[in-house]
Amino acid sequence: MFSSTEEIKSKLDIVDVIQEYFPLKQAGVNFKARCPFHEEKTPSFMVNRERQFFHCFGCQESGDVFSFLQKMENIEFPEALKILANKAGVKLPEYNPQMANLKTRILEMQAAAAEWFRNQLLNSEAGYKALSYLKDKRKLSAATIEEWQLGYALDSWDALSKYLKGKNFTDQEILQSGLVVPKERSQDYYDRFRDRVMFPIEDYHGNIVGFTGRTLKEDESAKYINTPQTVVYNKSEVIFGLYKAKAAIKDEGKVVVVEGNMDVIASFAAGVKNVVAVSGTALTVEQIKILKRLTDDFIFAFDADQAGIRAAERSIGLAWRQEAKVKVIAINQSLGKDPDEIVKKDVALWKKLIAAALPAMDYFFEMKFQGYQPEEIESKKQVARDLLNLIIKLASPIECDYYLQKLAEKLEVREEALREAVRKARQQKKSKVAGQAGAQTQQAGRNVKSIDRKVAVAERLLAGIMAHMDYLEYVGENLVIEYLPMACQEFYKMLAVYYTKEYKQGGKVEDYIKENQPELGNQLNCLMMLKEELKQLSDNEFLAEIKRLIFELKKDFIKSKLSGVAKEISNNEDKLKKSKAEGKDELKNKIDKLMQESNELSGQLKEN
Repeated sequence: MFSSTEEIKSKLDIVDVIQEYFPLKQAGVNFKARCPFHEEKTPSFMVNRERQFFHCFGCQESGDVFSFLQKMENIEFPEALKILANKAGVKLPEYNPQMANLKTRILEMQAAAAEWFRNQLLNSEAGYKALSYLKDKRKLSAATIEEWQLGYALDSWDALSKYLKGKNFTDQEILQSGLVVPKERSQDYYDRFRDRVMFPIEDYHGNIVGFTGRTLKEDESAKYINTPQTVVYNKSEVIFGLYKAKAAIKDEGKVVVVEGNMDVIASFAAGVKNVVAVSGTALTVEQIKILKRLTDDFIFAFDADQAGIRAAERSIGLAWRQEAKVKVIAINQSLGKDPDEIVKKDVALWKKLIAAALPAMDYFFEMKFQGYQPEEIESKKQVARDLLNLIIKLASPIECDYYLQKLAEKLEVREEALREAVRKARQQKKSKVAGQAGAQTQQAGRNVKSIDRKVAVAERLLAGIMAHMDYLEYVGENLVIEYLPMACQEFYKMLAVYYTKEYKQGGKVEDYIKENQPELGNQLNCLMMLKEELKQLSDNEFLAEIKRLIFELKKDFIKSKLSGVAKEISNNEDKLKKSKAEGKDELKNKIDKLMQESNELSGQLKEN
């Protein structure tokens, strides 16, 4: 495995891999971005191409290309290894299936099922009607069917199950794949998809993680069924078509979001490839964040029925909150009921509709004012209610202000009345959100490392010393080692030893640390990135920065110590109240000494 990982690293550039998720901005020899692993306004996430290493100086996440993918996708090393091996074109050695983890086994099963479905569609007598449906009714070419790996599930309770068992998948693995349904009061199961056209669903990296099955029976109540939540299929994160569309989304600078899988497939066949589907539901926050890695510009093209309009409103509201720029394609029955039908009628019209998409709020104004009766107060109230519920979701105060003015003019009411309605709605929303805040905060605490500002300051100081070792003496005269957090003290000691033993002889600091304390290698990589940034400062700027960093560390140290003394004083005062006469003098003396120490520390804080 070691040779495989090294070969993969030699063929991939960490900068290119990370930029598949979000843009990086060059800053000297490093690349910068806002960290994807914690909320921040100022970029502290840095990537170094020479070292093939990333580090966030905010939340302290760091590592190589494998570490990044594991953290970003929430996957284990074997999965990251497989994804990056495919990307690099590296063939991994054969392995024992019994040693593979569950996620890997389930992914292998999804791929095996897709191949089986495809074989039934193309080569079985039963699959002929499904193939006719796709070619004759849906007008799909053989090339399109092949590209999207479409298939057919036999009208059987156990045909797929038997096939998977024959491929050496265990009952437990099959049960956890989502491809079967467990029987009640039994250890047995039956095939979930029966007599259905099968659409494989791929994740961001092209792995098949689930399926949508479209019935071929006219009397079937469930027209579409999907794979349920599994260890590889998270329906709130997976987006149909994204793996195939992401290059086009980057090139076009925008993404077109449609409702159905067939809308995506038809659009691709027509040459419009920056299109993805939400499979009949509203986009989730997670899906919006994934799309925003590629573009900030969203165009929604949902069906013209009431369900489509409701899904559009929910999705657009969430996209606004994530500061996306949103437009809407106005689809009406005269053009076609959905993008698939429009593409079949007129490819040029589909392209024209995308180009003419309206800003989302302008679209909602047009839609909500249809049938508006200005002389009826109830009509005014209904339109105001509908549009105010959308306006309050806008992230931009300027946009919000503009559309409030526009609504007041069109309704011929006072703008102040609308603003008062907005204030009340926001107050109600705040009250509702406040009740959920505690649970969300706890969850955030579990998912994101706490940001230690003191460590970030100390790391910047250590990197500064490495950039200009001659300043070590100045730092030593003005900094007590206890000012540094424990995580940085050992590295500081190593710098001092290096300065004494090797610096004057011309030895490199990184070589000395690697040789004498290799366990500090990860920290060394982080600081070497920061060092390059600090080397860009002029002499005066650098000295001012070193002084500022020492001041920050000293101030934090004094504040921390002062807090400890205050707590000790409080504890001893409580003891004094409860103590007997013979112990009071000793406690009073202790409190006096602590008060004196507190005053001295407060004085030092004022001096700084």
